Amino acid sequence: MSDSAATMDDAREVLRRRWGYESFRPGQQEILTALLDGDDVLGILPTGGGKSLCYQIPALLTDGLVLVISPLIALMQDQVEGLQAEGVEATFINSTLPRYEAEQRWNNAEHGQYDLLYMAPERMTTEVFQARAERLDVSLLAVDEAHCVSEWGHHFRPAYREISAARGLIGEPPTLAVTATATPEVRDDICDLLEMPDATEVVRGFDRPNLVWSVFRTEHKWAKLKDIVTGVGGSGIVYTATRRGVERWTQRLQQEGVSAAGYHGRMSSEERTARQQDWIADEVRVMVATNAFGMGIDEPDVRSVVHMDVPSSLEAYYQEAGRAGRDGERAYAVLLFQEPDAETQEALIASSHPTAEEVRQVYDAVCNVGQVPVGSEPDEPLVVNQSAVQKITEFSRSKVDTAAELLDRADAWSRLPNRSHHGMIRFEKGIGAVRRYADGLDNQALADFVRTLLRQVHADAFSDWWPLDVRSLSDRAEVSQDRLNRGLQYLEERGLLRWQPPGNALRVELAFPRARKLPVDGRAVQAARQRAETRLRSMLRYARSNTCRRRFLLTYFGEQAATQCGACDVCLGRHDPPVVTAAQEEELRRILTQIQDNVPRADWFAQREVPRHEVDVLVNWLTERGYIRMTDPLHGRFELTDAGRDHLD
Repeated sequence: MSDSAATMDDAREVLRRRWGYESFRPGQQEILTALLDGDDVLGILPTGGGKSLCYQIPALLTDGLVLVISPLIALMQDQVEGLQAEGVEATFINSTLPRYEAEQRWNNAEHGQYDLLYMAPERMTTEVFQARAERLDVSLLAVDEAHCVSEWGHHFRPAYREISAARGLIGEPPTLAVTATATPEVRDDICDLLEMPDATEVVRGFDRPNLVWSVFRTEHKWAKLKDIVTGVGGSGIVYTATRRGVERWTQRLQQEGVSAAGYHGRMSSEERTARQQDWIADEVRVMVATNAFGMGIDEPDVRSVVHMDVPSSLEAYYQEAGRAGRDGERAYAVLLFQEPDAETQEALIASSHPTAEEVRQVYDAVCNVGQVPVGSEPDEPLVVNQSAVQKITEFSRSKVDTAAELLDRADAWSRLPNRSHHGMIRFEKGIGAVRRYADGLDNQALADFVRTLLRQVHADAFSDWWPLDVRSLSDRAEVSQDRLNRGLQYLEERGLLRWQPPGNALRVELAFPRARKLPVDGRAVQAARQRAETRLRSMLRYARSNTCRRRFLLTYFGEQAATQCGACDVCLGRHDPPVVTAAQEEELRRILTQIQDNVPRADWFAQREVPRHEVDVLVNWLTERGYIRMTDPLHGRFELTDAGRDHLD
């Protein structure tokens, strides 16, 4: 996107005139300089660090269109509204638009009427995009939440892996990939999968000096949560792993007189939106939520984020905890931990990561539910009820999801995206029969609903599965989405149609006729599980460590840090020293010997099993006593001190 007329002075003027800032935040200038030189860029900036300006400013400096790939409909809509308020020509094309409106926006984009166009990654795989791509004058491709490209990323979305192919269709423009959370491994993965081998990497701002990081190992989590909520004023978020946890902790906080509300993915969209707005408006002080809450929310004055359960990865933990203190004022990120938490997460990995044989069982179950005989290949995508697949296999939903992803990556089928507000509908009766059914109803409300439904759906819905936007239909029919779903189920029971609610349909397109015994790459299956186990080990090492929390986190994300921050629970000495008995002298000497011989931690007790948490206690005791010092918190590497060497002599 090199443009001889565009300089950094021009960029500063746009920053000042359009957004009212006199200077760039850390990392923004380096990113913009590289982009104006026509380079590909990978930018890792913290949440609230101004990532969006790195592609919005270039849109006002060059003649072409900046195409922004963003995973969240709500987030892209918010950004477009903000840009339009500033007089910037921006729009989005996503599943919330009627077909005629999307068509008009495509035409406008082709004729150069927009500075920025936002879309989800799944849209780049559609026939419409592929037909129009070469007619778009794209000066910059911006990939937001770029960690989703990586298999190591904690919000992996398969459609992100198709971006490199789509990039070729729009003329190979310079590409900016930005995210807030990426380890060195994830950064390498992003550059590889987006085919940006020579990208300029700009990494800034993992350190959040205003955040106080703490881990409290306790069996009395409620007492600690109560202390935090009553001791830290302002709004807060309490994260818990399950819907049951949301209900439990919300109820206990409310009984304590705290203004609290719960939020989880099983709630209706209306209820989730209402509770989120109440929290943003400070009508609710504490939001108790699963990880379904928070993405795309930028509340600056959150004073505390408490995790009641250990997350599955440090990436997830850092992003969720980092929602505290975005205004730069002191805030608290707290993890409450006890050893059974580790066992729970390990069990979740086992339950959600299938073996090669289990992947084959999911393949067979999907084909059976879709009534595909061995040797046959349907002419259209299969749309099957995921609950039926779970019932046949007796696998958890997460295990079925993982198996479906692995089969997609193995090219056994293509998994078609599901959108959060789209169910799948297919009429079993012709349009005339459905109209006659509506005309013969005594229930006028139901008759009106059926007629509205017929006006909403495409003709293809009478011959094939068709995505139905329940949010749009809910508005047009003037009924809640829950009532709408019940109405569609009622019509299904009467044989008029088949209906798969949002999130319940598994949509796949077979790549070849159904195999009698599908070959599955066991190594790829095992690698997926090992990645999850590796991320969890790092998370647990953080929870169990007695090294500075800030140093541990910064090291994990590839940045240098001082040995002590002086503010976290470890640096402030808020823990009782580990207890070690004389009977453990042999294990202590073995650890010292293995460190002296540079033996990796995983092999310290290769001959006999010592529980990992017991090893952590021994290591912490040796560190407290000054026999060893940590050199690499991420990989658990240590060296002997003079006292440690003397102890061995």
